Amino acid sequence: MPDLSTAWYVAHTKPRQERTAAEQLRRQDFEVYLPLFKVFREPGRRRATATLQSGPFALASAPALTAHEPMFPRYLFLRPTRATQSLSVVRSTVGVSRLVMFGHQPAILADAAVQAIRQAEDLRETTDLVDISPYQPGMAVRLRDPALAGVQALVQSVSADRVTLLLNILGRPQTVQVEFGRIAPL
Repeated sequence: MPDLSTAWYVAHTKPRQERTAAEQLRRQDFEVYLPLFKVFREPGRRRATATLQSGPFALASAPALTAHEPMFPRYLFLRPTRATQSLSVVRSTVGVSRLVMFGHQPAILADAAVQAIRQAEDLRETTDLVDISPYQPGMAVRLRDPALAGVQALVQSVSADRVTLLLNILGRPQTVQVEFGRIAPL
């Protein structure tokens, strides 16, 4: 059984209100932990222009992005900062739906479990965009760029801000570098 003085409680939040709930609970002097997960996020579609460089083509667009999303959507962890602090205010906190309960007892999580989640979060945070990209060498993709819309290519390599593709232009294999937002998986 976890030590109740270091145990974490679990709050179930309203949809997409994890950050709001976390901030409100902090204002009420709770220690709050909202684990976030770094994910690949394509930039919004923008008009791109094709430019010719010496050597391979390069299609200009917005760079690829990373975002941080809740590791456990609609859940966060909290614990009182004082022994006399009541959990009764949690359920009426803006953004919180309810305190997770097992019967009539609040669900608790040992500090060691929360530390393990923190380690997983830290490991993911140091991961390069290349490692979380949905594009991997050898994968077939199609171009989104208006000038070459629908053309199919193979991913040759992936870097932090571009994908190098191999495609057939005018009957000859060409290497093209594009930013993540200019392609889509087949």
